[in-house]
Amino acid sequence: MSIAASDLAAIVAATDPVSAAARVPSTGPRVITWSRTPAPSDWLIDHETEGAISAHAEAHAKGRPSEALVIYGDAREPGVVADRLIALGALAAETGLLKAIVLRPEGGGSARPASWGYEDLSVVTAARLAAPEVPWIRPDWRTLGRHACQVAVAFGATDWLIPPDDPADPSLLAGAVGAEAVAR
Repeated sequence: MSIAASDLAAIVAATDPVSAAARVPSTGPRVITWSRTPAPSDWLIDHETEGAISAHAEAHAKGRPSEALVIYGDAREPGVVADRLIALGALAAETGLLKAIVLRPEGGGSARPASWGYEDLSVVTAARLAAPEVPWIRPDWRTLGRHACQVAVAFGATDWLIPPDDPADPSLLAGAVGAEAVAR
């Protein structure tokens, strides 16, 4: 599925995440993979900043999988987020080695928080639409918390990286939103 950058930017900027989520095709029973440990150390992982798309492409050319960070919220214009998601989706379709897109809000000045709840959910939807080949669309657990990550499953999230110190029960959280939790 191909989506125009302007349509994706409109989803990122949406104030109605439910209508945005309705655009995500249903693929049957929802499964959420989860882990308490990060990806293997030999993967290229964007930790605190967004890595260049070219760095991910270079890693993939060497057979090295990667996880890409997408920053959104008060710190980013929706069009910039949409462009990054589209570029990552294209890379994933080309190489098959982009394993995760991690979505993290940043910013937040005195006028607003880094992101609003509806914005978090709309960005998850946009990521799923832009990058259908990416197995793990992962909202940032530490930033958003377990409840927002739980609800994000209905909007296209497919993976949770649960901090080791968080006692959350993934099966219970997934089951409450009609999904199955599968450890990876």
